Amino acid sequence: MLTNTEILTEYFKCADNPIYAITTYLETKDLTQGGFVPFLLFPRQKEIIRAYEKHRFNLVTKPRQAGISTTTQAYMAIKGAFADEGSPETILVIANKLKLAQKFVKGIKDYLNQLPRWVWGEDYYGSVENEKKSIFVVDSKIEIELPNGTQIIAVATSEDALRGYTPTYLVFDEAAFIDNGDAVYAAAMSSCATGGRVMLISTPNGMDPLYYKTYEQSKIKIKGKGNEYNIIEMRWFEDPRYNGKNDGTGLFWIKKDESGEEVERIREVEYLDSGYSKKLKEGYKPTSDWYEGMCGTLNHNSRKIAQELDVSFLGSGGNVIKDVDIAFHEENNVCEPEWTDGVESEFWMWEKPVDGHRYIMGVDVARGDGKDASTMVIINTTTMEQVMEYQGKVQPDILAEYVYEYGNLYKAYTVVDIAGGMGVSTVLKLIELDYKYLHYEEPKGKILNSKKNQLTTYSKDEKMPGFNANGVRTSMITHLEYMIRSNGVKIKSRRTTSEMKTFIYKNGRPDHMEGYHDDLLMAFGMPLWVLEYSFKKLEKVKSQTKAILSSWKVGGSSTSDESGGFVPKKLRNKKALPGPKFDKNISKNMQDPTGANAWLFSGLR
Repeated sequence: MLTNTEILTEYFKCADNPIYAITTYLETKDLTQGGFVPFLLFPRQKEIIRAYEKHRFNLVTKPRQAGISTTTQAYMAIKGAFADEGSPETILVIANKLKLAQKFVKGIKDYLNQLPRWVWGEDYYGSVENEKKSIFVVDSKIEIELPNGTQIIAVATSEDALRGYTPTYLVFDEAAFIDNGDAVYAAAMSSCATGGRVMLISTPNGMDPLYYKTYEQSKIKIKGKGNEYNIIEMRWFEDPRYNGKNDGTGLFWIKKDESGEEVERIREVEYLDSGYSKKLKEGYKPTSDWYEGMCGTLNHNSRKIAQELDVSFLGSGGNVIKDVDIAFHEENNVCEPEWTDGVESEFWMWEKPVDGHRYIMGVDVARGDGKDASTMVIINTTTMEQVMEYQGKVQPDILAEYVYEYGNLYKAYTVVDIAGGMGVSTVLKLIELDYKYLHYEEPKGKILNSKKNQLTTYSKDEKMPGFNANGVRTSMITHLEYMIRSNGVKIKSRRTTSEMKTFIYKNGRPDHMEGYHDDLLMAFGMPLWVLEYSFKKLEKVKSQTKAILSSWKVGGSSTSDESGGFVPKKLRNKKALPGPKFDKNISKNMQDPTGANAWLFSGLR
């Protein structure tokens, strides 16, 4: 039996260090060892507890059987048991079903029962009679209360279930599976307004409205955007029970070719996080005997494996852009913008205009008062890197002013979508502003706007200002996917990669998931399509037009002899000097090579 001095010392040691308390006094069930064993936290579990201590908001992504829920239950048991009587904890647990929340609370209760009796004070320790007393003042499936006043409560997933509570800890277990999760979360957060801590724990469940959205928003570290969540990403191969380190079977890293054939296999020797990250970036994928066995348990269902083992957010309808391609851009290209502008940081810029470089802009126009946002994307066609992005809700004519400002800044050839009708107003406003860099094309497809006939007033050589994306939507998205997959364009924006993750096939047609958007992707797709099919096709006839191509000047305004004898269009005798004879399929889509945007040709590779 400990002396009072020893009890006091031990009590404060546990209260100050939850990791010490867990590893010293608790046991946990370990199926890999056939029963209860001392709760010896492995490094990543310790990291999670440190994060709980340091950050008010935490989101944990976890694979199946990672022991994160049990680690959180143990942590909550320690925080509840060692809380001061003057400020007891109120711990609320929310899960997809009340029974699951009750099960989580029972797990906390089981750990509380393992703690030494002296934790509860002299009324519960020191004699046979005292030690027979229940440590629970309230004891039910839904709620338990401890002698120090701490309450631990299982809560139903309804918007008014938390009414009357002021939690100090709010735990969402399997948060991705909570029905109507965003509404439940909003109601729960209002109860934490005075300073409660929040933990979201789950395996992924596609792009759900709570867990996934919170995860994605946490990645945006820009003033006025994102959220305060600290992300802890637990991966199966960081667990020594599963990576072959404990039993000697080993962890292996494999690399496959495009056909899926294994071309290299490396045995792990260091078992360090830094080494894991390096191998992942180099394109290796981890495997072990445990992992292969779990894949078999899941019937080798690729979607289930990605969610429950690889901790990957996958759309339920099948992603248009593969996870591996999104991950490549996030790891190698995505970065925070160098400059932001706007009341809500709607404008992001990564690069100022560079002399000698060429730029192209895509503009997707929305009403300005609905769910969709208007977007602008500018690409440096010399380096094929994204340099600027806008996403916001403004009226089409106001958007035109933004396009005018940034288009002139970069001298960016500008492709505005007019298919939905909103872009017509933007184009007309740009013409009113005497904007020099508008894309023109032959009229095709239906345009939903009463002002569409006005566009024909501004036609040039039977080409109308604007771009009708509906006419080429499927092909345009196919080309966009290829450019992303091949790193043909470098995506810098996390807002854009976020849209990729919710861009799926619906009945065979590429579209965004319910509640999500694809505005930035469309703004990317249009200029890439125009680059490929209105300009780059010129390479096919480069040999027969080389002299003419080399003579074109920016704006087509040169009248000096520098042009090598090439006369500007307005001074040309058309009968004496006919234009170059391009292939009819090319000339159908391309712009007037002597016009204001001729510089684009020389900038493409």
